[in-house]
Amino acid sequence: MLSIGEIIEEVNTNLEDIARLVLSKEVDKERDSLIVQYKQQFFIELDSPEQHQPNWHQWGIITHTRNFMKMYDNEIKQYLKAWNRLEAIEEHLSEQIDGISKSKLIYLGILLHDIGKFQKNYSKKLNWRVIYTFNKHEVYSQEIIQNDLYPLLHDYYGLTDKQIEYIAMCARYHFELGFIREIGKKSKHGYSATFVKSQEFKDAVLNSLPSFEEYKIEVGVLFLADSYAKTDVDFKDRTDNEILEDLKCQSLNPKLIDAVKQKSVNLEVVKSYFDEILQ
Repeated sequence: MLSIGEIIEEVNTNLEDIARLVLSKEVDKERDSLIVQYKQQFFIELDSPEQHQPNWHQWGIITHTRNFMKMYDNEIKQYLKAWNRLEAIEEHLSEQIDGISKSKLIYLGILLHDIGKFQKNYSKKLNWRVIYTFNKHEVYSQEIIQNDLYPLLHDYYGLTDKQIEYIAMCARYHFELGFIREIGKKSKHGYSATFVKSQEFKDAVLNSLPSFEEYKIEVGVLFLADSYAKTDVDFKDRTDNEILEDLKCQSLNPKLIDAVKQKSVNLEVVKSYFDEILQ
C-alpha cells in the first residue's frame, strides 16, 4: 500500500487523467449536440485558460490547482506565521483521521478542490451562442470525490470513508469566504478593506460559521491560497496603470486586474476571519 505522501504525488501526477475521467462522463450523458461539441473541445483543451474564465484566472484549471498547492506551502504559511496564527492552525491540522493527519489529507482536498469545474454548466442563448459557468462547482467537487472517485480513493488507494469525507469537505468549503465577498459587494462599503473592518463583515462571518464549523480553519487557509493562485501578478503598492502595464507585458487579459486587486482585500478578509474565529 502506498504512503499518504505517495498518494498525493500520484494524484498530482495523474490529475489530467482524473479530470478527463470526470469530463468523459459529462460528454457521454449530454444529449444536446451543440453542447457536446463544447464539452469535447473542453476535453481537448483541458488546461487552457480560455476554459477557466480568463477574466479571473491566469491559468487553466490544472495549472491553477498545482499553483494552489505551491501557494499553500509557501506564501500562505508565511502570512499565517506573520499573523501569529500558524501554530494554532498547524495544531488543528495535526489531528488525525484514521491514522492520517489532516495536514496530509488537505493536500488531496487541494488537488481535487476544482474537480467539479469539469462538470461546468453550459447553456445556449438565442443566437446559438453557448456560455458556461462554474456555479456550484464546490458542491460538484464534493459529490465527485465521494462518488465518482470513491473507487480510486477507497478501493485503489485504501483511504477510509472518514478520510474521503474530509477531503471532500475541504473541496466543498474552499470557496466559502467567497460568499461573504458577495455580501461585501452589496454593502455600502463594497468589497473593500473598509467592509472587512465593519460590523457587517463580523456578522457575516458569525452567521455563516455554523454551516462549516468543523472545517473553519480549512475554510480560511484554502480560500486565501485559492485567491493567490488565480494570478501571480503582484498587487502590493501598485497603481492600476502599473498592474495593467504588467498584464500587457505578459500578454495577459487586462480584465485580470480585478483578480489582482482583489488579492489585497482577500488577504484582509482572511486575517480578520482568523481574528474572529481564533480569538
